[in-house]
Amino acid sequence: MPAVVVAKADDEIADLIDRIRSSTDPDVGLVVPGSSRALETPLNVRLLAQFSNHSGRRTSIVTEDPRLQQMARASGLPVYGSVPAFERGIELAGPRVGGSTAGRGATAAAGGLAAAVLEPPPTPPPAPPPLSPPAHTPPASRLESRRVITQLPPARKPPRGWDRRRFLYVGGAAVAIIGIILFMTLAPSAKVTITIAATPLSVNSTLQGTTNPTLATQADHVLTGVVTGTASSQFTATPTGTTTLPAVAAKATLLFTTNASSDISFTLTPGNTNSEVQTADQSATFAPSHSTVICLGPQNPPPAGSPCGTSPYNATAPYVDLTAGSAGNVNGGTLTLWQGDPCPNLVGCPGINISVTNETGATGGADPKQVTAASSTDVANWTAQVTQVEAGLATQLQTQLQSHAAGKPFAKDPAGNGQITSYKVTPTSFPPAAGAQFSAGTITVTGTSEAAIYDPVAARNDVIADLDKLVKSGDVLAQGSLTTPPCEVTQANVNGTVVLACSATAFSQPTVNLDTLKAQLTGRNPGNAQKIIESNVKKVQGVTVSEWPFKLFYLPLRASQIDIVENFVAPATKSP
Repeated sequence: MPAVVVAKADDEIADLIDRIRSSTDPDVGLVVPGSSRALETPLNVRLLAQFSNHSGRRTSIVTEDPRLQQMARASGLPVYGSVPAFERGIELAGPRVGGSTAGRGATAAAGGLAAAVLEPPPTPPPAPPPLSPPAHTPPASRLESRRVITQLPPARKPPRGWDRRRFLYVGGAAVAIIGIILFMTLAPSAKVTITIAATPLSVNSTLQGTTNPTLATQADHVLTGVVTGTASSQFTATPTGTTTLPAVAAKATLLFTTNASSDISFTLTPGNTNSEVQTADQSATFAPSHSTVICLGPQNPPPAGSPCGTSPYNATAPYVDLTAGSAGNVNGGTLTLWQGDPCPNLVGCPGINISVTNETGATGGADPKQVTAASSTDVANWTAQVTQVEAGLATQLQTQLQSHAAGKPFAKDPAGNGQITSYKVTPTSFPPAAGAQFSAGTITVTGTSEAAIYDPVAARNDVIADLDKLVKSGDVLAQGSLTTPPCEVTQANVNGTVVLACSATAFSQPTVNLDTLKAQLTGRNPGNAQKIIESNVKKVQGVTVSEWPFKLFYLPLRASQIDIVENFVAPATKSP
């Protein structure tokens, strides 16, 4: 759209040129008031014309000053008498130049502006010579007779600016009309709320959960599952205490033999010197570690029917060094010397030669030594650390169970049954008693958890199936009226055996085809909606219609723009 620039009274010619240069539109109308000094001289007007020609702009002068109008035409600038005339493309016509002057006089300025005519700007004429002042002032009647109104020129095509503006006006009006039509067709929407008297329904079901897929297909049964998780963690236990281990006596197994021709029997008793055996150099003495009956004969061990009676046939006995220490770890075959007669009974074994030896070396003898031990502080710290590790493992195990459950809830009853977690510490002797020998080592804590899960969707479907059994023939469950609170777990076991208490409420109603109902409401008067609905739906208690963005005299023309919401209420009870 052409731009309009207004000159100020104190503007210079440079100010006007800068203002025209900064205009975004090349078609500029410069409004020059009578008090402006910028275009008082023909030189400034020519400078403005030269700038417009060189910059490719079309600068027009809008003024009521006849003198400025004449200078602008002389410089080739279009002239307009007012801003509305500039915007509409009605340019002021000046005097014609060339040809006979008869009937083509200029419009004179004798007490007012020259007559305005609808004519495109002519080719700028050369500057007229100065006029000699009249010798005397003619009478008014003679002056009026000299006024000549310029004839209208032949019709020409409107200026370029006027064509563009008219196109924009027409295009804008067309877009507005199309927008209004599209808005009235596509934008409006309506919500129809229907209140219907329906039959209330409710059920309370007890469902059995099982991991057996075959049993789960039965009525009021749901399939359950068991998920498990395992996690472990380690830490190093380093003792800070010490203790002295006492000396340990060596142990050996002695073998008894005889050269008697008959069986014999005798008892080896701890503390009885006759039962003690020494090394040949008598440096080590061993005694029975506990009472042992020896049965000997030519067939060692004795055959059946031996005089040993009911005593078990035995030719060996455990012995221990009477002096604790590593010196008791004697070699095999060195314990051969009796301290006394192991069988002093002359009746039971008279004159019998009994031999003894250790076939293998004695072992286990140890001298006293200082070793690391668990202090009371160590035991307390280790116990707390195990508890902390178990707490961390519990979080990991719960995360594993939830991951394996894949969104299904855990079946955990009020007593906490249905999920179990246990922990194992290795080595099993950890933690040791305070003061006991203990070496630094790695402690492993392993946690295992199991939980029963069930499918809430399957449980809900079972409850709805129970609810469907209450629906009368020809009716259906009312859409949007079903309420199914989460089931409660009353009993649970980690093997997947679960008992669920579930409930549901809903309304039943005759079948209603909402799509057909919407089609019947499209384009109809909102006031007729209740009558149309009552003719298609039974037991209608009320109808409310709301429209957006504003109320119209018709409902939307497309069914997809109509939303039907059903509210259900119990039928009113009749008073007796």
